[in-house]
Amino acid sequence: MSEVGTLKKGLDIFSLLLAQPNMTIPEMMDVLQFNKSTMYRLVSTLEQNGFIERNEDHRYTISKQLVQSLLHSKLPTNYELNWFSVPPMQELNERTNETIYAGILHRNEMVTTQVVSGEYYSTRTHSEVGSKKAVHANGIGKCILAYQSHDVQENMINQLAFEPYISHTIVNRQLFKQELLHIKERGYAIDNEEGELGVRCIAAPIFKRKEVIAAIALAGPSVRVSADKDEWHAQLVKACAAHISNAITYYE
Repeated sequence: MSEVGTLKKGLDIFSLLLAQPNMTIPEMMDVLQFNKSTMYRLVSTLEQNGFIERNEDHRYTISKQLVQSLLHSKLPTNYELNWFSVPPMQELNERTNETIYAGILHRNEMVTTQVVSGEYYSTRTHSEVGSKKAVHANGIGKCILAYQSHDVQENMINQLAFEPYISHTIVNRQLFKQELLHIKERGYAIDNEEGELGVRCIAAPIFKRKEVIAAIALAGPSVRVSADKDEWHAQLVKACAAHISNAITYYE
């Protein structure tokens, strides 16, 4: 096996344990389809170098010492989100072939922090890390704001210009407030071609200490991410967001 091939397999194990902590070697072998000698050798190397650790039940997780060192180092404030979001996002992307992205609120805008591009989705509007979108015209922005306090919501709503990007954009403040209530009631947000014609997305919240700090979204052409699939896509996106939330909580 080449050095690059060995590195990739080691990263596959690492990513798997980020997404699914507390796995045994046989369980990891079953998921990754590595042979026994390769799996034991790579797991041993990762453990010896402090990347993963084994408990008394012979189950493996990412080393808490490693995670704490990373989270307390002088890294960007969204590093924790990026660290834990990629494996679940990649899994959702592989299942749906659609673009999966994560974002946060910064001032009165949504900022994209992570993207896993879809196989068939060529539109780049939603797919640039660091891109900024108006909160009222995209799923992630609406989703995060829906879970904020009344005062935070009112303050941000008062700052929004409610620019009508296309005919579907919500531009009425009262209707927007009602939309936020609906989002919190059902547990996910829908961007129904509100920021870009022909593009829909489903977004779900990411929690840390019972507070919503970000959201994850599935985006694609409206012919595939259609309204009749909203419930199915919502369950997948909510599960992805829950995996990230659980990982953030587990390694605190």
